[in-house]
Order: sequence, then C-alpha cells, then structure tokens
Amino acid sequence: MAGNDPQKQLLTLIRDFASEKSQGERRIVNQKKQIEELRSELEAANAELEGEKRHKESTEQELKGYEVELSMNEASIQTVKARIALTQDEISKVGSQLEALKSDESSARDGFIGKMLELNGQIRKFQESITSSFGAENFFEATSNDGSLNASAQDALEARRDLEDKLSQIISQTHVEEQEYHNEQVVYEQIQQDLINLEKRALLMEAIKKESLELQELSGYP
Repeated sequence: MAGNDPQKQLLTLIRDFASEKSQGERRIVNQKKQIEELRSELEAANAELEGEKRHKESTEQELKGYEVELSMNEASIQTVKARIALTQDEISKVGSQLEALKSDESSARDGFIGKMLELNGQIRKFQESITSSFGAENFFEATSNDGSLNASAQDALEARRDLEDKLSQIISQTHVEEQEYHNEQVVYEQIQQDLINLEKRALLMEAIKKESLELQELSGYP
C-alpha cells in the first residue's frame, strides 16, 4: 500500500492539474467573452458618442444660423424703425404744410369772394353807365343839328368807350383771379394726396415692423 501512495499522489496531482487547467481554460474563455462584450459595448459607446458629437455640431450650426437670422432681423427692425421715424417726420411736416395751406386757402377764398363782390358792384355800375350812355347816344342822334348838344353826346360816347375798357380790364382780372384760385386748389389737393400716401406708407411700415418682431420672437432660442 505504501508503494502505491506516490502513484496515487501523482494521479491526484495530475487530476488536480487537469482540473485547474480546465478551470483556467474556462476562465480564459469567459474572460475572452467578457472582453468581446466589453469591446462591443465600447464600440456602441463610441458610436453613440460620435452620434452625440454630430448632434452637438448640428445643434451648434443651427444655433449659429439662428444667431445670424436674429442679427439680420434686428438690423431689419432697426432699419424699419428708422424709416418709420423718417416717415412720421415727413407726415408731420406735410401736416403742418397742409394746415398752413388750409389757412391760406381760407384767406384766398375769402379774398376771392370779396373781389368777386367788388367786381359785381363795378359791373352793375357799368351796366347803369351803359344805360345812360345809350340814352346819350340816342339824344346825340336826335339833336345832330345842334352843336352844343352834339358836344354833350360826344362826351357820353367817350364815357361809354371808357367804361367798355374798364369792363374788359375787370373781366381779364377776374380770369386771372380764377386761375390763381384754381392753381391753389390743385396744390392743396396734391398735398392732401401726398399726406394720404405718407400715412399709408407709415401703416405699411408699422405692419412690417410688427411682423419682424413676431418673427424675432418665433426664431428666439433659450
């Protein structure tokens, strides 16, 4: 039995070695599997990281685009504000001119009416003089043989011609006054139309400004 002990011990050692070797091989296989799993997880993590990097770059590009767009909108808004201010100044100036023109028009109308009344009075006087002249002319024809009467009739005829000249001047002056009044009316109507156009342009610019502000709010970012 004693001789068999070394042999048993050797067999035991061999079995133990084989068992340890088998366990070691299993551990190696398991470690390889773990390594492969870790490698797969690492690759997945790297892929996810790359995806996050690309997403970050894309987000940064979009952010830059929003910043550029916002800057352009702000510049556009400032331009519109400047145009609105300029248009409002123009409206104020034209409004002042319109008020002054209204005052001038009222004065011109009153003056025109006064002159027309004066001319009507002169025309009535002229008509009365014409009537008197016609009476003098008839008297001249009826008394052509009397020298003193002929002289009086001649004076009446000269007075008639003088009145005709005055009437011609009055008519000419009336035409001039009417033309001046008409010209003032044309200028007044043109300024009124300019004011209307300026007010429309101001309303349009206000609408553009409002849309630009709304666009700026929509394109805003946290």
